[in-house]
Formats: sequence, structure tokens, C-alpha cells
Amino acid sequence: MRRAVWMVSLVAVLAVAIPAQAGWDDRSTGQKAGYTALAVVENVVPITSALAAPKCLEGYIVCKMSFAFVSVVAAGEQLFMSGGSDMNQFEAVLKRGWTGDWYLTGAHAAGDATANVLPDPGPPANVAPGSGSEPFNQ
Repeated sequence: MRRAVWMVSLVAVLAVAIPAQAGWDDRSTGQKAGYTALAVVENVVPITSALAAPKCLEGYIVCKMSFAFVSVVAAGEQLFMSGGSDMNQFEAVLKRGWTGDWYLTGAHAAGDATANVLPDPGPPANVAPGSGSEPFNQ
């Protein structure tokens, strides 16, 4: 009985969500509810989060927390190895793990927004000429 209820609810969510081609703001309340329910599932159920964020096989929230934890470890290692002299790299590593989307919304599930698990840390900061840190140019 539980399996039947689960399958019926899944089919209902997909039936509401699949035919929609409008933007998120133009969707009906039923479609928004269906996509929001799908986003809740993608946030917590393993493997389903790969529908919105291919880098995440576990639930999206656990995936984002693991990226944040790894960024803290990597930033600490980088800070230790540089002796504290390269704070720009330290901040960039932390920013990459801790910024971005922490949960999926209905717009992510609908495909109207892209989940940003690991955002780009941005362009490198200005470095002093002759410091040996400037990019290689030909």
C-alpha cells in the first residue's frame, strides 16, 4: 500500500511538472507546488539530487555540506603549507565551498534556475609584480 501511494504521488508530481514550458513566475500554483515537492525530495533523497545538480549523488543538502567541509580542510592545508602568506587563495577556497545554493527550490527542479554547488571563486586578486605569483603570459 505504501509503495502504491508513493508511486501515485510521484506520478502526480511528474504529471504536473513535465508539461510545463512557461517560466517560473508564469507557472500555475499547482505546477509550482509540484516542482517545490520535487525540490524537497531532491534536497534529501540520495541520487535524486543528480537531476538538478549532476555533481551530487547524495541528497543536495548533504552534498553541499560535504563540499563546505572539504573546503575548510583544503583551506586549512593551504594556509599551513603557505605559512599564512597567501590569504587570497585561502579565502578563494573557503568561498568556493561555502557560497552558492544551500538547498534546491522549485525553480531549480523546474530547470528555470541552475544549482550552483561549487561557484567560481572569481578572478585572481591583483598580485605585486615580481612576486613570482603572477600568471604566466606569453
